[in-house]
Amino acid sequence: MIFLYLGTVPSEVRLICNLEETKPTWTVRFVGGAMRGASAEQLSVLVRTVIESKASKNVLRLFYALGYKLDHELLRVGFAFHFQRGTQMTVTVTVSLVNKMPQLHNIDEAVPVTPGIQLVEVTASASFETYTEVASTGISTGVVPIAAAAAASLMSDGGGTTL
Repeated sequence: MIFLYLGTVPSEVRLICNLEETKPTWTVRFVGGAMRGASAEQLSVLVRTVIESKASKNVLRLFYALGYKLDHELLRVGFAFHFQRGTQMTVTVTVSLVNKMPQLHNIDEAVPVTPGIQLVEVTASASFETYTEVASTGISTGVVPIAAAAAASLMSDGGGTTL
């Protein structure tokens, strides 16, 4: 993860590698700072700008050439569920265990950051006009029971699938 400070709002750039593919695929994800202001204070969720782009296998070398340094690697193991709400909205629920890797690129020696505790993320795309509807999606679509069941499954099988 690369943390950027654009003005007063911290942002980050994540390089993500999907190890499940036969040839690992890379994604660059920019995650902006939290939305601020009166509208944001009325929502029970965090609203942030996310821009995602697929990248070639040499993206890590590109970031090194630009002067960035790899600070740490995390390995996420778990489940992801995608479901549609209407025609305009896709909701993704991810339940995962987060592991740190003491040696770079060595997934066999990954150690849980917080043993027995899962990270649950619920994401949905929204425009400026629809973010209020998207913010209410978690309760109205039953995301909480789905995430709880996925976390229980992750605990019972000892790890799940690498994301």
